Amino acid sequence: MTIANGLTLFRAVAGIPIFFALADAHRTFALVLFGLAAISDALDGYLARRAGTAEGRGVILDPLADKALVLPTLIGLTLAGSAPLPVSAIIVVRELFVAAVRVLMYRQGVRAHASAAAKAKTAGEMAALLLLIASPSPLAVALGAVFLTAAAMIGILTLPAYLPHVRRRFT
Repeated sequence: MTIANGLTLFRAVAGIPIFFALADAHRTFALVLFGLAAISDALDGYLARRAGTAEGRGVILDPLADKALVLPTLIGLTLAGSAPLPVSAIIVVRELFVAAVRVLMYRQGVRAHASAAAKAKTAGEMAALLLLIASPSPLAVALGAVFLTAAAMIGILTLPAYLPHVRRRFT
């Protein structure tokens, strides 16, 4: 296993303890762990490109790890009343749909890298979740909600890029 894949695996499993930490009101632990996992997203890509291994399994594992980090964190924050339910629901449904489509694409031999818009969406989600976990002030909560809403809107706008792959699979 490469270092980049190890970081991706860390990010993929970090959402579970973050979810439980949020449920138990251990926000400091959740914030530190989420921050480290979010940093690993940039670091694993850098290391994979530097080592020349960016075309392997990381093409599918990286976006799935992002979803495995974001979804439990977002659900935990929503259950704690720290994230808006309607926006969270949009993000959860979109992320599950895109994850399924990405797996289908990978199984069909299609290796699709994340678009710039998708990377911006993920960065917005990560920034929003950091602010919402920390939420020491009304300003952090408001900014977190704005970033989360912007990420949801970008997610909706990028959804049509995945539809041709679904159409090919089921028609």
